[in-house]
Amino acid sequence: MSDVSFDVSQAAFKAVYNRVVPTISLPFDGSTSVGPIWIGVEAAIHVESAGDITFEDSDTFFLKELNIGWDKLVLKLGFNIPPVHIGKFCLVRMPDNAPFLAGECLFEFPGGTLFGGNPDIGPIKINLNAIIPYVVSQISGRFQISLEKDSSFLSLKAHSQSLAVAPIAISDTFGKLPLLIQAGIADAAASWIAVNPQAWLLDAALGILGFPTLGSLLLDLLDIGPDVQIWLTDKLNWSIGIQNLIYNAILDSVLDKTLFKIPDPYGFLPTINASVSDYGGFSDPQPPGPTTTLAPPHADILNPTAAFDANTLHIRFDLGV
Repeated sequence: MSDVSFDVSQAAFKAVYNRVVPTISLPFDGSTSVGPIWIGVEAAIHVESAGDITFEDSDTFFLKELNIGWDKLVLKLGFNIPPVHIGKFCLVRMPDNAPFLAGECLFEFPGGTLFGGNPDIGPIKINLNAIIPYVVSQISGRFQISLEKDSSFLSLKAHSQSLAVAPIAISDTFGKLPLLIQAGIADAAASWIAVNPQAWLLDAALGILGFPTLGSLLLDLLDIGPDVQIWLTDKLNWSIGIQNLIYNAILDSVLDKTLFKIPDPYGFLPTINASVSDYGGFSDPQPPGPTTTLAPPHADILNPTAAFDANTLHIRFDLGV
């Protein structure tokens, strides 16, 4: 039988874990190309607390729904639009029965190539921080515990064995997301027109091609469809793979968390500040003053073990006395 045994309930263990697990903001980013569109994300999250913790047999526990908070969510878009070649054509022509210059073209579209850059537009950033309260992420994981010598302590640590990040979802009750996307696209289109020469001809050329505006062309390329929430959730989860980005961002932050520390060597009594006059028989050298500090008796920790049993964590060890 072990000399010393500590029993920790599941509720107490969860309370301690929730004091240890919270993190500062963890930034991450990722991107991918989908046809003519480059799409990416800049984000930051922080770990807040654990949901349900279930003790398993031996030395593992299962953490369900590790709660995270979102600090930042920015969508990045770039458009590499296939070049469009437009020949010359007359924009303004005099009527054939005009008294002078009959049938003459007064203003001719010079022709040329649209969208010859790489990328043509962007990358632009669409700030989605307004939807952060409506983004739902669920993370769960299995953790192994161990007792490790750490300087003058024996530390109980939790090591992540596996983490699972469920696909994020955006609440359908959030109604302003379409406006955020459209505003970002409109701003990108306006910026592109502002920096390109002869941009005032662009709408005319696009009208000939069947697109009313550059913004409409970009939205058509995105193929958003009627439900922006579904489109964005799909892009974040499957195109960019935000689950893996979250996983990598939090993996190091939840590894090797020290939950408990036990002094090693283990003291039997607290340190005593004693009056010399109350204690006699001090061996040389004699205490220099009227008070002295008596170190507590202690012993090294031997054969430490930590294991779960039903709803209790058992920490046991022997003393080297």
